[in-house]
Amino acid sequence: MIVNILHSTWCNAALLGGLIFLLMGYLIKHYPPKSINTWYGYRTFLSTRNQEMWDAGNKDAAMVSRQVGSILVLLGICCALFFDRQSDWFMYITVGAVVAGVLYITGYTEWMLSNEFDEEGQRRIPPKL
Repeated sequence: MIVNILHSTWCNAALLGGLIFLLMGYLIKHYPPKSINTWYGYRTFLSTRNQEMWDAGNKDAAMVSRQVGSILVLLGICCALFFDRQSDWFMYITVGAVVAGVLYITGYTEWMLSNEFDEEGQRRIPPKL
């Protein structure tokens, strides 16, 4: 029974990764990490410079994570319907989409932080309300 589920096309990386991204984006949006020392949150070199950058980075990462998660869930459902078995191309598409999603979340958030803050961590532009 469990083997049949694991080998079906409904058990794919895009669907599972998309659900994880949706959950992560929801949790960070509704329960944002309070400080840089919190055990969860968007943690990179830029986002841990100061508290203001930490808050902005987590806000952007949560938004993008929900968007990427939605796209991955849709892709996972489409792949599950289109493919009749877990072939090589099925794996390339579903795993590749998750890797591209992670790279996009990180790249977009780092780009937003570098545009919004200067080298010393001071805000260049006023925050959006």
